[in-house]
Amino acid sequence: MSLSAEAVSSLLGLLYEASASPEQWPTFFAALSECAQVKASYFVLVDAEDRCRLALNPGFDPSWGRSYTEFFHRRDILLHRFVAAKQAHGDWIGTSQSVISDQEYRSSPFYNEYLRPQGLLHHCAAALGGLDGSIQGGVGMLRDPREQPFDKDTVTLLTMLAPHLKRALNTQHALSLERNRIEELKMGADSLGMGIIDLDTSRRVTRMTAPALAILEARNGLALEDGFLRAAVPSEQRRLSELVAGALATGSGRGTESPVQCSTAAAPQAGNGPVWTAPSGGAMLITRRPPSRPLRLIVTPFKSSQVFLDTRAAAMVFLSDPDAQPASRAEILHALYGLTPTECRLADLLAQGHKLSAAAERLHMATGTARFHLKVVLRKTGAGRQAELMRLMAGLPGGWPGIVKA
Repeated sequence: MSLSAEAVSSLLGLLYEASASPEQWPTFFAALSECAQVKASYFVLVDAEDRCRLALNPGFDPSWGRSYTEFFHRRDILLHRFVAAKQAHGDWIGTSQSVISDQEYRSSPFYNEYLRPQGLLHHCAAALGGLDGSIQGGVGMLRDPREQPFDKDTVTLLTMLAPHLKRALNTQHALSLERNRIEELKMGADSLGMGIIDLDTSRRVTRMTAPALAILEARNGLALEDGFLRAAVPSEQRRLSELVAGALATGSGRGTESPVQCSTAAAPQAGNGPVWTAPSGGAMLITRRPPSRPLRLIVTPFKSSQVFLDTRAAAMVFLSDPDAQPASRAEILHALYGLTPTECRLADLLAQGHKLSAAAERLHMATGTARFHLKVVLRKTGAGRQAELMRLMAGLPGGWPGIVKA
């Protein structure tokens, strides 16, 4: 087996693509199996708690992969011998014949109960050290008994791949941690019902949260047209364009760093009060068709030094709908304070802006009964009055809508 420079380059390209996009691992393993002329190739990854994760690949039936993850990896005599060799010599690469006799191997339960039923025998593997996240790992290749055992060419191939495999796995580990952090932040933002929109330097919307999507899809005062935010009222569109331009200039390093400025200029939607007119962003109201109250919109710059050769957000838009009903906090109130279903429903109705008498009517009870339940809710939650209860509920997460692409 001799690989050309083009074949090696292609294989390494697939490897690093898989580190960034885990769904590409099967493609890499299919190419590796073809290059090495083997029936199956694989990753075995075992964490610090001895939980195994197996990257499935061509040559393994998914059911066999699950049985290995759940049971057989603890009986994998080859894995244990490969790990022992790594601990003795550092990174270790070799064939099964170099760590176990043919007689011991063929008489092992692992071979007879796992490999033999799948028509697999000859084994060549690399035990990898230096993996992040307290992970022990290895990559291997298998042939069936009718084929020749592995020779030094296959060992040479794995020796060449081993350092790249470690870098790819560590890169994937780092990316996975960052993606998890991002998802946690998205979930937290969505749970508070805030609409958040990212804008790139060309003013185009690149990403938004589910609450923002719901507002834009309603096309009431503000909409998404050809990837750009559009206000229905021309004067508001001009004002929105000014705010976005200032925020983008600062976010891309070309604008002012001052956070806010106040102007005494009045605007119809703001009455006679001052308008926030920061050169680096600002706030405004977006008029909607009656009886809907205006949307509240804030534009702010966004800077990040973590994006390289990629479209990045340079400004963020925060949207809130004063008419939107907050997500129910019933389950959380019950878990934290032991509120009954009736008490939870009453608290939710009050948080939605209903007066106590209206909430009582919806719950089919007298106002006096609702007042009694409210007193119990205040006592259980430790809130001194209804306003304090509303602040408490506003600080609790609600639903968990997902993130959507623009």
